[in-house]
Amino acid sequence: MNEDVFDTQVTEKHLEVIGVNPIPKESRTHSPGKIFNFWAMASASATTPLIGLLLAGTGLWNMVLVITIALVIGIIPAGLFSNMGRQIPLSALVVSRKTYGYWTSNGLSLLYTFVNLGWFGVNDATGGEILALLTHTSPVIWFIVIGILQILLVMFGLKWLEYFYRYTSILLIVVYAILTYYLITLFHVNFGALTAQTVPINWGIDINLVLAFSILSWTYKISTATRFAKPETRNEKKWTKIAYFIAAPIGIIVPVFLMGIIGYASNIYAGNWNLAAVSFPVKNTALLLLLGVAAFGASLAVIHTNAMNLYPSTVDLLAGIQPAFKKKQKEKLAQPVSTAILGVFGIILAIAGILTHIETFLNLIADLLFPYTFILIVDWYLNLRKTAKIRDFYTIPKTFSGNFNINAVLATVIGVLINFFGLGMLNPIFNYFPQQVFGSLVAALSYIILFYATNARYKPATEKEPESE
Repeated sequence: MNEDVFDTQVTEKHLEVIGVNPIPKESRTHSPGKIFNFWAMASASATTPLIGLLLAGTGLWNMVLVITIALVIGIIPAGLFSNMGRQIPLSALVVSRKTYGYWTSNGLSLLYTFVNLGWFGVNDATGGEILALLTHTSPVIWFIVIGILQILLVMFGLKWLEYFYRYTSILLIVVYAILTYYLITLFHVNFGALTAQTVPINWGIDINLVLAFSILSWTYKISTATRFAKPETRNEKKWTKIAYFIAAPIGIIVPVFLMGIIGYASNIYAGNWNLAAVSFPVKNTALLLLLGVAAFGASLAVIHTNAMNLYPSTVDLLAGIQPAFKKKQKEKLAQPVSTAILGVFGIILAIAGILTHIETFLNLIADLLFPYTFILIVDWYLNLRKTAKIRDFYTIPKTFSGNFNINAVLATVIGVLINFFGLGMLNPIFNYFPQQVFGSLVAALSYIILFYATNARYKPATEKEPESE
Protein backbone atom coordinates (compact mmCIF):
# COMPACT_ATOMS: atom_id res chain seq x y z
CA MET A 1 0.00 0.00 0.00
CA ASN A 2 1.78 3.10 -1.17
CA GLU A 3 0.55 6.45 0.08
CA ASP A 4 3.11 8.36 -2.01
CA VAL A 5 0.78 8.18 -5.01
CA PHE A 6 -1.04 11.14 -3.45
CA ASP A 7 0.33 14.67 -3.42
CA THR A 8 -0.45 15.13 0.28
CA GLN A 9 0.46 18.02 2.52
CA VAL A 10 -0.25 17.83 6.24
CA THR A 11 -0.11 21.55 7.10
CA GLU A 12 -0.32 24.88 5.35
CA LYS A 13 0.32 28.16 7.16
CA HIS A 14 0.51 26.15 10.42
CA LEU A 15 -3.06 24.82 10.03
CA GLU A 16 -3.65 21.12 9.37
CA VAL A 17 -5.14 20.65 5.90
CA ILE A 18 -4.53 16.94 5.20
CA GLY A 19 -8.19 16.12 5.87
CA VAL A 20 -8.81 12.42 5.22
CA ASN A 21 -6.06 11.96 2.66
CA PRO A 22 -3.17 9.53 3.37
CA ILE A 23 -0.51 10.74 5.80
CA PRO A 24 2.90 10.99 4.02
CA LYS A 25 5.78 8.90 5.40
CA GLU A 26 7.78 11.86 6.67
CA SER A 27 4.92 12.78 9.04
CA ARG A 28 4.50 9.26 10.45
CA THR A 29 6.79 9.53 13.47
CA HIS A 30 4.80 8.74 16.64
CA SER A 31 6.39 6.18 18.99
CA PRO A 32 4.55 3.93 21.51
CA GLY A 33 5.40 6.40 24.28
CA LYS A 34 3.86 9.30 22.38
CA ILE A 35 0.78 7.21 21.59
CA PHE A 36 0.36 6.23 25.26
CA ASN A 37 0.64 9.81 26.48
CA PHE A 38 -1.60 11.09 23.69
CA TRP A 39 -4.45 8.74 24.59
CA ALA A 40 -3.94 9.07 28.34
CA MET A 41 -4.39 12.81 28.03
CA ALA A 42 -7.28 12.42 25.59
CA SER A 43 -8.99 10.14 28.13
CA ALA A 44 -8.17 12.31 31.17
CA SER A 45 -10.72 15.06 31.63
CA ALA A 46 -12.71 16.85 34.29
CA THR A 47 -15.54 14.57 33.09
CA THR A 48 -13.62 11.30 33.60
CA PRO A 49 -14.36 11.09 37.39
CA LEU A 50 -18.03 10.82 36.37
CA ILE A 51 -17.46 7.05 36.13
CA GLY A 52 -17.33 7.14 39.94
CA LEU A 53 -20.94 8.39 39.96
CA LEU A 54 -22.10 5.95 37.27
CA LEU A 55 -20.76 3.07 39.42
CA ALA A 56 -21.81 4.60 42.75
CA GLY A 57 -22.59 2.04 45.46
CA THR A 58 -20.75 -0.86 43.84
CA GLY A 59 -17.84 -0.57 46.28
CA LEU A 60 -14.28 0.42 45.38
CA TRP A 61 -12.97 -3.10 44.70
CA ASN A 62 -15.97 -4.02 42.58
CA MET A 63 -15.54 -0.82 40.58
CA VAL A 64 -11.86 -1.65 39.98
CA LEU A 65 -12.89 -5.15 38.89
CA VAL A 66 -15.52 -3.76 36.49
CA ILE A 67 -12.94 -1.44 34.88
CA THR A 68 -10.41 -4.28 34.66
CA ILE A 69 -12.91 -6.54 32.88
CA ALA A 70 -13.71 -3.67 30.51
CA LEU A 71 -10.00 -3.40 29.72
CA VAL A 72 -9.72 -7.15 29.05
CA ILE A 73 -12.68 -6.91 26.64
CA GLY A 74 -11.60 -3.68 24.97
CA ILE A 75 -7.83 -4.07 24.67
CA ILE A 76 -7.97 -6.41 21.65
CA PRO A 77 -10.26 -4.34 19.38
CA ALA A 78 -8.52 -1.13 20.48
CA GLY A 79 -5.09 -2.63 19.82
CA LEU A 80 -6.16 -3.96 16.42
CA PHE A 81 -7.48 -0.53 15.44
CA SER A 82 -4.23 1.03 16.63
CA ASN A 83 -2.28 -1.32 14.37
CA MET A 84 -4.64 -0.58 11.47
CA GLY A 85 -3.56 3.05 11.58
CA ARG A 86 0.09 1.95 11.35
CA GLN A 87 -0.61 -0.47 8.49
CA ILE A 88 -2.53 2.04 6.40
CA PRO A 89 -2.36 5.81 7.13
CA LEU A 90 -6.11 6.41 6.79
CA SER A 91 -8.92 7.13 9.23
CA ALA A 92 -11.39 4.31 9.99
CA LEU A 93 -14.26 5.88 8.08
CA VAL A 94 -12.17 5.97 4.92
CA VAL A 95 -11.20 2.31 5.34
CA SER A 96 -14.86 1.38 5.87
CA ARG A 97 -15.68 2.65 2.38
CA LYS A 98 -14.64 -0.83 1.21
CA THR A 99 -16.36 -2.62 4.10
CA TYR A 100 -19.77 -0.90 3.96
CA GLY A 101 -19.65 0.56 0.47
CA TYR A 102 -18.48 4.04 -0.49
CA TRP A 103 -21.66 6.07 -0.02
CA THR A 104 -22.90 3.96 2.90
CA SER A 105 -19.67 4.60 4.77
CA ASN A 106 -19.87 8.30 3.95
CA GLY A 107 -23.38 8.34 5.41
CA LEU A 108 -22.08 6.69 8.60
CA SER A 109 -19.37 9.34 8.68
CA LEU A 110 -22.02 12.03 9.04
CA LEU A 111 -23.74 10.05 11.83
CA TYR A 112 -20.52 9.59 13.81
CA THR A 113 -19.71 13.27 13.33
CA PHE A 114 -22.64 14.01 15.62
CA VAL A 115 -21.65 11.27 18.10
CA ASN A 116 -18.33 13.06 18.58
CA LEU A 117 -20.12 16.38 18.84
CA GLY A 118 -22.21 14.88 21.66
CA TRP A 119 -19.02 14.07 23.56
CA PHE A 120 -17.76 17.58 22.85
CA GLY A 121 -20.92 19.03 24.39
CA VAL A 122 -20.67 16.76 27.48
CA ASN A 123 -17.09 17.79 28.25
CA ASP A 124 -17.61 21.44 27.40
CA ALA A 125 -20.55 21.49 29.82
CA THR A 126 -18.51 19.87 32.61
CA GLY A 127 -15.63 22.32 32.34
CA GLY A 128 -17.93 25.32 31.97
CA GLU A 129 -19.96 24.44 35.04
CA ILE A 130 -16.81 24.10 37.19
CA LEU A 131 -15.53 27.50 36.07
CA ALA A 132 -18.96 29.05 36.64
CA LEU A 133 -18.94 27.77 40.24
CA LEU A 134 -15.43 29.08 40.83
CA THR A 135 -16.14 32.52 39.41
CA HIS A 136 -19.85 32.85 40.34
CA THR A 137 -20.70 33.62 36.74
CA SER A 138 -22.97 32.12 34.09
CA PRO A 139 -21.80 28.72 32.78
CA VAL A 140 -22.82 29.76 29.27
CA ILE A 141 -19.91 32.22 29.22
CA TRP A 142 -17.49 29.40 29.97
CA PHE A 143 -19.10 27.00 27.51
CA ILE A 144 -18.27 29.55 24.84
CA VAL A 145 -14.76 30.42 26.11
CA ILE A 146 -13.64 26.80 26.49
CA GLY A 147 -15.25 25.89 23.16
CA ILE A 148 -13.36 28.63 21.32
CA LEU A 149 -10.04 27.55 22.90
CA GLN A 150 -10.66 23.98 21.75
CA ILE A 151 -11.57 25.07 18.22
CA LEU A 152 -8.33 27.05 17.89
CA LEU A 153 -6.22 24.17 19.22
CA VAL A 154 -7.77 21.58 16.88
CA MET A 155 -7.27 23.83 13.86
CA PHE A 156 -3.51 23.36 14.28
CA GLY A 157 -3.96 19.62 13.96
CA LEU A 158 -2.70 16.43 15.52
CA LYS A 159 0.97 17.43 15.59
CA TRP A 160 0.25 20.35 17.90
CA LEU A 161 -2.31 18.35 19.87
CA GLU A 162 0.45 15.87 20.69
CA TYR A 163 2.74 18.70 21.82
CA PHE A 164 -0.06 20.18 23.92
CA TYR A 165 -0.80 16.83 25.59
CA ARG A 166 2.87 16.13 26.23
CA TYR A 167 3.68 19.42 27.92
CA THR A 168 0.47 19.79 29.93
CA SER A 169 0.36 16.20 31.26
CA ILE A 170 2.46 17.06 34.32
CA LEU A 171 0.22 20.04 35.09
CA LEU A 172 -2.87 17.83 35.04
CA ILE A 173 -1.25 15.28 37.37
CA VAL A 174 -0.19 18.00 39.81
CA VAL A 175 -3.60 19.71 40.07
CA TYR A 176 -5.45 16.44 40.61
CA ALA A 177 -2.85 15.34 43.17
CA ILE A 178 -3.47 18.58 45.12
CA LEU A 179 -7.25 18.19 45.01
CA THR A 180 -7.08 14.50 45.97
CA TYR A 181 -4.74 15.19 48.90
CA TYR A 182 -7.10 17.76 50.38
CA LEU A 183 -10.13 15.54 49.72
CA ILE A 184 -8.47 12.87 51.87
CA THR A 185 -7.22 15.20 54.60
CA LEU A 186 -10.16 17.58 54.92
CA PHE A 187 -13.06 15.14 54.65
CA HIS A 188 -11.73 12.51 57.10
CA VAL A 189 -11.78 9.55 54.74
CA ASN A 190 -13.41 6.38 56.02
CA PHE A 191 -11.96 3.55 53.94
CA GLY A 192 -14.77 1.21 54.97
CA ALA A 193 -17.35 3.51 53.36
CA LEU A 194 -15.27 3.53 50.19
CA THR A 195 -15.19 -0.26 49.83
CA ALA A 196 -18.73 -1.03 51.01
CA GLN A 197 -21.20 -2.29 48.40
CA THR A 198 -24.53 -0.54 48.93
CA VAL A 199 -26.41 -1.41 45.72
CA PRO A 200 -26.93 -4.63 43.74
CA ILE A 201 -24.41 -4.96 40.91
CA ASN A 202 -25.53 -5.63 37.36
CA TRP A 203 -22.17 -6.64 35.93
CA GLY A 204 -23.30 -6.55 32.31
CA ILE A 205 -24.69 -3.02 32.48
CA ASP A 206 -21.79 -1.66 34.54
CA ILE A 207 -19.12 -3.15 32.27
CA ASN A 208 -20.98 -1.81 29.25
CA LEU A 209 -21.10 1.69 30.78
CA VAL A 210 -17.32 1.66 31.27
CA LEU A 211 -16.75 0.41 27.71
CA ALA A 212 -19.06 3.08 26.27
CA PHE A 213 -17.54 5.74 28.53
CA SER A 214 -13.97 4.91 27.63
CA ILE A 215 -12.15 2.27 25.63
CA LEU A 216 -14.73 1.12 23.04
CA SER A 217 -16.15 4.59 22.46
CA TRP A 218 -12.60 5.70 21.57
CA THR A 219 -11.64 2.59 19.57
CA TYR A 220 -12.72 3.57 16.07
CA LYS A 221 -11.00 6.95 16.55
CA ILE A 222 -7.63 5.40 17.44
CA SER A 223 -6.51 4.85 13.85
CA THR A 224 -7.23 8.54 13.14
CA ALA A 225 -4.29 9.28 15.47
CA THR A 226 -2.07 6.25 14.83
CA ARG A 227 -2.03 6.98 11.10
CA PHE A 228 0.70 9.41 12.29
CA ALA A 229 2.62 6.52 13.97
CA LYS A 230 5.71 4.88 12.54
CA PRO A 231 4.66 2.35 9.86
CA GLU A 232 4.62 -1.34 10.77
CA THR A 233 7.53 -3.29 9.27
CA ARG A 234 8.03 -7.02 8.66
CA ASN A 235 11.26 -7.24 10.69
CA GLU A 236 9.91 -5.23 13.62
CA LYS A 237 10.87 -6.58 17.05
CA LYS A 238 8.22 -8.50 18.97
CA TRP A 239 8.26 -6.10 21.94
CA THR A 240 7.93 -3.12 19.62
CA LYS A 241 4.80 -4.67 18.11
CA ILE A 242 3.38 -5.33 21.57
CA ALA A 243 4.20 -1.78 22.73
CA TYR A 244 2.36 -0.27 19.76
CA PHE A 245 -0.56 -2.68 20.26
CA ILE A 246 -1.18 -1.82 23.93
CA ALA A 247 -0.10 1.84 24.02
CA ALA A 248 -3.48 3.34 23.06
CA PRO A 249 -5.84 1.06 25.07
CA ILE A 250 -3.68 1.20 28.22
CA GLY A 251 -3.36 4.97 27.80
CA ILE A 252 -7.15 5.27 27.61
CA ILE A 253 -7.90 3.07 30.63
CA VAL A 254 -5.28 4.35 33.13
CA PRO A 255 -7.06 7.71 33.67
CA VAL A 256 -10.39 5.84 33.96
CA PHE A 257 -8.92 3.76 36.80
CA LEU A 258 -7.32 6.64 38.64
CA MET A 259 -9.90 9.36 38.06
CA GLY A 260 -12.77 6.90 38.50
CA ILE A 261 -11.49 6.14 42.01
CA ILE A 262 -11.16 9.87 42.68
CA GLY A 263 -14.72 10.51 41.48
CA TYR A 264 -16.06 7.59 43.51
CA ALA A 265 -14.35 8.83 46.70
CA SER A 266 -15.33 12.44 46.07
CA ASN A 267 -18.97 11.43 45.62
CA ILE A 268 -18.96 9.57 48.96
CA TYR A 269 -17.01 12.05 51.08
CA ALA A 270 -17.89 15.40 49.52
CA GLY A 271 -21.24 14.58 47.91
CA ASN A 272 -19.99 15.55 44.45
CA TRP A 273 -18.28 13.27 41.89
CA ASN A 274 -16.70 16.33 40.29
CA LEU A 275 -13.68 16.91 42.54
CA ALA A 276 -12.84 20.18 40.84
CA ALA A 277 -16.28 21.55 41.81
CA VAL A 278 -16.16 20.44 45.47
CA SER A 279 -16.56 23.13 48.12
CA PHE A 280 -13.71 22.40 50.55
CA PRO A 281 -14.30 23.30 54.25
CA VAL A 282 -11.38 25.72 54.64
CA LYS A 283 -11.05 29.34 55.70
CA ASN A 284 -7.34 29.86 55.14
CA THR A 285 -7.03 32.34 52.27
CA ALA A 286 -3.80 30.89 50.88
CA LEU A 287 -5.24 27.35 50.88
CA LEU A 288 -8.47 28.54 49.30
CA LEU A 289 -6.42 30.21 46.56
CA LEU A 290 -4.37 27.04 46.01
CA LEU A 291 -7.50 24.89 45.76
CA GLY A 292 -9.13 27.43 43.45
CA VAL A 293 -6.13 27.43 41.11
CA ALA A 294 -6.03 23.60 41.15
CA ALA A 295 -9.76 23.42 40.39
CA PHE A 296 -9.33 25.93 37.58
CA GLY A 297 -6.50 23.81 36.11
CA ALA A 298 -8.56 20.62 36.44
CA SER A 299 -11.52 22.17 34.67
CA LEU A 300 -9.35 23.12 31.73
CA ALA A 301 -8.48 19.43 31.37
CA VAL A 302 -11.66 19.10 29.34
CA ILE A 303 -9.63 20.64 26.54
CA HIS A 304 -7.53 17.45 26.46
CA THR A 305 -10.50 15.20 25.87
CA ASN A 306 -12.54 17.57 23.79
CA ALA A 307 -9.74 18.15 21.32
CA MET A 308 -9.99 14.44 20.52
CA ASN A 309 -13.75 14.73 20.18
CA LEU A 310 -13.67 17.70 17.85
CA TYR A 311 -10.70 16.47 15.79
CA PRO A 312 -12.30 13.09 14.86
CA SER A 313 -15.63 14.86 14.36
CA THR A 314 -13.97 17.01 11.71
CA VAL A 315 -12.27 13.99 10.12
CA ASP A 316 -15.57 12.07 10.07
CA LEU A 317 -17.37 14.99 8.44
CA LEU A 318 -14.64 15.36 5.81
CA ALA A 319 -14.83 11.63 5.05
CA GLY A 320 -18.54 12.07 4.36
CA ILE A 321 -18.31 15.16 2.18
CA GLN A 322 -14.96 14.60 0.43
CA PRO A 323 -16.55 13.85 -2.97
CA ALA A 324 -17.93 17.41 -2.99
CA PHE A 325 -14.41 18.85 -3.30
CA LYS A 326 -13.18 18.75 -6.86
CA LYS A 327 -10.32 21.21 -6.29
CA LYS A 328 -7.48 20.59 -3.85
CA GLN A 329 -7.46 24.15 -2.53
CA LYS A 330 -11.11 23.93 -1.49
CA GLU A 331 -10.44 20.59 0.18
CA LYS A 332 -7.56 22.12 2.13
CA LEU A 333 -9.80 24.90 3.41
CA ALA A 334 -12.44 22.36 4.39
CA GLN A 335 -10.62 21.07 7.49
CA PRO A 336 -10.18 24.37 9.41
CA VAL A 337 -13.60 25.63 8.31
CA SER A 338 -15.33 22.40 9.35
CA THR A 339 -13.55 22.47 12.72
CA ALA A 340 -14.92 25.95 13.42
CA ILE A 341 -18.47 25.09 12.38
CA LEU A 342 -18.59 21.82 14.34
CA GLY A 343 -17.07 23.46 17.40
CA VAL A 344 -19.91 25.99 17.42
CA PHE A 345 -22.47 23.16 17.26
CA GLY A 346 -20.71 21.45 20.18
CA ILE A 347 -21.00 24.61 22.26
CA ILE A 348 -24.72 24.75 21.46
CA LEU A 349 -25.11 21.15 22.73
CA ALA A 350 -23.43 22.13 26.00
CA ILE A 351 -25.79 25.08 26.40
CA ALA A 352 -28.77 22.82 25.58
CA GLY A 353 -27.93 20.56 28.54
CA ILE A 354 -26.57 17.35 27.04
CA LEU A 355 -24.76 16.53 30.32
CA THR A 356 -28.10 15.72 31.96
CA HIS A 357 -28.61 12.90 29.43
CA ILE A 358 -25.18 11.28 29.78
CA GLU A 359 -26.29 7.70 30.56
CA THR A 360 -28.77 7.63 27.65
CA PHE A 361 -26.08 9.04 25.40
CA LEU A 362 -23.55 6.38 26.48
CA ASN A 363 -26.00 3.54 25.79
CA LEU A 364 -26.84 5.00 22.37
CA ILE A 365 -23.12 5.07 21.52
CA ALA A 366 -22.75 1.42 22.47
CA ASP A 367 -25.85 0.36 20.50
CA LEU A 368 -24.75 1.99 17.25
CA LEU A 369 -20.96 2.21 17.37
CA PHE A 370 -19.81 -1.15 18.73
CA PRO A 371 -21.15 -3.32 15.84
CA TYR A 372 -19.51 -0.99 13.31
CA THR A 373 -16.20 -1.22 15.18
CA PHE A 374 -16.18 -5.02 15.36
CA ILE A 375 -17.23 -5.53 11.72
CA LEU A 376 -14.59 -3.12 10.42
CA ILE A 377 -11.87 -4.91 12.40
CA VAL A 378 -12.96 -8.30 11.02
CA ASP A 379 -13.08 -7.06 7.43
CA TRP A 380 -9.70 -5.34 7.63
CA TYR A 381 -7.80 -8.33 8.98
CA LEU A 382 -9.82 -10.97 7.09
CA ASN A 383 -10.08 -9.22 3.76
CA LEU A 384 -8.77 -5.74 3.03
CA ARG A 385 -5.37 -5.70 4.70
CA LYS A 386 -3.59 -7.76 2.05
CA THR A 387 -5.62 -6.82 -1.01
CA ALA A 388 -6.77 -3.19 -0.99
CA LYS A 389 -4.67 -0.39 -2.40
CA ILE A 390 -4.83 3.12 -1.00
CA ARG A 391 -6.23 4.60 -4.20
CA ASP A 392 -9.16 2.16 -4.03
CA PHE A 393 -10.48 3.91 -0.91
CA TYR A 394 -10.79 7.19 -2.84
CA THR A 395 -12.31 5.87 -6.05
CA ILE A 396 -16.11 6.16 -6.15
CA PRO A 397 -17.49 2.81 -7.39
CA LYS A 398 -19.96 2.74 -10.26
CA THR A 399 -21.79 -0.36 -9.03
CA PHE A 400 -24.54 -0.59 -6.41
CA SER A 401 -22.63 -3.22 -4.41
CA GLY A 402 -19.56 -0.98 -4.36
CA ASN A 403 -21.62 1.72 -2.65
CA PHE A 404 -23.82 -0.49 -0.47
CA ASN A 405 -22.34 -3.72 0.91
CA ILE A 406 -25.35 -5.77 1.95
CA ASN A 407 -23.21 -8.16 4.04
CA ALA A 408 -21.85 -5.42 6.31
CA VAL A 409 -25.16 -3.56 6.53
CA LEU A 410 -27.16 -6.71 7.35
CA ALA A 411 -24.63 -7.83 9.97
CA THR A 412 -24.73 -4.36 11.55
CA VAL A 413 -28.53 -4.39 11.67
CA ILE A 414 -28.44 -7.77 13.44
CA GLY A 415 -26.03 -6.40 16.04
CA VAL A 416 -27.98 -3.18 16.57
CA LEU A 417 -31.27 -5.08 16.99
CA ILE A 418 -29.73 -7.27 19.70
CA ASN A 419 -28.26 -4.19 21.36
CA PHE A 420 -31.64 -2.43 21.38
CA PHE A 421 -34.07 -5.27 22.05
CA GLY A 422 -32.00 -8.07 23.58
CA LEU A 423 -32.75 -11.79 23.25
CA GLY A 424 -36.08 -12.13 25.02
CA MET A 425 -36.01 -15.12 27.37
CA LEU A 426 -32.20 -15.21 27.22
CA ASN A 427 -31.81 -11.65 28.50
CA PRO A 428 -30.65 -12.78 32.01
CA ILE A 429 -27.22 -13.51 30.50
CA PHE A 430 -26.81 -9.75 30.11
CA ASN A 431 -26.72 -9.43 33.90
CA TYR A 432 -23.18 -10.81 33.62
CA PHE A 433 -22.07 -10.14 30.05
CA PRO A 434 -22.43 -6.68 28.44
CA GLN A 435 -25.33 -6.75 25.99
CA GLN A 436 -23.79 -4.35 23.48
CA VAL A 437 -20.57 -6.37 23.32
CA PHE A 438 -22.58 -9.58 22.81
CA GLY A 439 -24.62 -7.95 20.03
CA SER A 440 -21.46 -6.66 18.39
CA LEU A 441 -19.75 -10.05 18.53
CA VAL A 442 -22.84 -11.59 16.90
CA ALA A 443 -22.65 -8.85 14.24
CA ALA A 444 -19.00 -9.68 13.55
CA LEU A 445 -19.74 -13.42 13.37
CA SER A 446 -22.70 -12.75 11.06
CA TYR A 447 -20.42 -10.75 8.78
CA ILE A 448 -17.86 -13.58 8.66
CA ILE A 449 -20.57 -16.12 7.73
CA LEU A 450 -22.02 -13.84 5.03
CA PHE A 451 -18.53 -13.02 3.77
CA TYR A 452 -17.65 -16.65 3.11
CA ALA A 453 -21.16 -17.61 1.97
CA THR A 454 -21.10 -14.97 -0.76
CA ASN A 455 -17.38 -15.25 -1.57
CA ALA A 456 -17.08 -11.52 -1.02
CA ARG A 457 -13.29 -11.22 -0.89
CA TYR A 458 -12.29 -7.78 -2.14
CA LYS A 459 -10.54 -7.58 -5.51
CA PRO A 460 -8.47 -4.44 -6.01
CA ALA A 461 -8.62 -2.31 -9.12
CA THR A 462 -6.80 -3.83 -12.07
CA GLU A 463 -4.95 -0.64 -12.85
CA LYS A 464 -1.46 -0.49 -11.51
CA GLU A 465 -0.70 2.23 -9.01
CA PRO A 466 2.01 4.70 -10.05
CA GLU A 467 5.37 4.01 -8.48
CA SER A 468 6.57 6.45 -5.84
CA GLU A 469 9.61 8.50 -6.62
